[in-house]
Amino acid sequence: MLKTYKYKLAPNKQQRLSLQRTLDTCREVWNMALEQRKYQRTHWTVQCRELTELKAGFPEYKQVHVHILQNVVKKLQRSFERMWELGSGFPRFKSQNRYHSFQFNNTGFSLSGKYLQLSKIGNVKVRLSREIPDGSVIKSLTLKQTVSGWYACFAVDVAPQPLPTSDATVGIDVGIENYAALSDGTMIQNPRFYECGQAGLRRAQRRVARRKKGSNRRRKAVVLLQKVHERIANRRADFLHKQTTKLVKKFGAIAVENLNVKGLAGGILAKQVNDASWGTFFGMLAYKAESAGRQLIGVDCNKTSQTCPACGTVKKKSLSQRKHECVECGLVLHRDTAAAQVILGRMCPSDAKIGEPIPCLV
Repeated sequence: MLKTYKYKLAPNKQQRLSLQRTLDTCREVWNMALEQRKYQRTHWTVQCRELTELKAGFPEYKQVHVHILQNVVKKLQRSFERMWELGSGFPRFKSQNRYHSFQFNNTGFSLSGKYLQLSKIGNVKVRLSREIPDGSVIKSLTLKQTVSGWYACFAVDVAPQPLPTSDATVGIDVGIENYAALSDGTMIQNPRFYECGQAGLRRAQRRVARRKKGSNRRRKAVVLLQKVHERIANRRADFLHKQTTKLVKKFGAIAVENLNVKGLAGGILAKQVNDASWGTFFGMLAYKAESAGRQLIGVDCNKTSQTCPACGTVKKKSLSQRKHECVECGLVLHRDTAAAQVILGRMCPSDAKIGEPIPCLV
């Protein structure tokens, strides 16, 4: 299976200039290729062949590895395919603030110890926070620029790492009041990173609004605002990784709802749903379960919070009613715990495949 290993780079001044020059060249190629596709009937393979003539006629393009330029054209083609298949918008021309990465194939770079050798750029120091597993194969390398610096993202083909067999099963009900409720009664509190960061965001946004457009002070204020957003995103990702790893290590089979997360993210609770990032949570569970040899099973989400887990009686509850009280069997539980037990009861392990992604969630 493919996994991404992300490392922080520590380039010197000359290497930073080379990385920025490569990024700017890729952005120019994107805009030129998009303009050609917009006004002429041409194919992306023809554009890849024309890159050879471009490199011969303009010396600045010789300073960029050929695979990087070809990947820009392929990336544009994937944008058109998404537009045709999914109905997304027409690809956009990229300004300097909207193009942040470029990609090598399996050639043009090599990782040796704490240094990453990049063609036409040099040997860049890498902060190896964790080792790439022995015997794995690096398929591609993406260099990405963020407000905090440059990162190297290796797409690595690694062998699954099964965990010891576990017969424990659990149902998970995600929510807003509590991030997740487990069928055994455990509650995972909702950290609400975006809501807790609102004060810092307001200060940073006011600082940007007070600056004159186009000034250096405004650009510096924008960088500070981007750092606040990045910190919120990093804290959320750290929380999700820790929680999903705990669940996969502890339980052999995990049942979750087949939620339409995209639809919920556009509703009345859009800010809270996007802050919770349920789609990312389910996606992490899916690939970690596949690697560990666990079962991740999606069940029907219809009326899970209205059904009694003991007798199956369906009774409508308002969102303000946080306790499940069954009039038929007398069961009293927290509403979210009862829903998690209903989800667990709908699980059919015999029909599940190990690590099978959930279509509505991933």
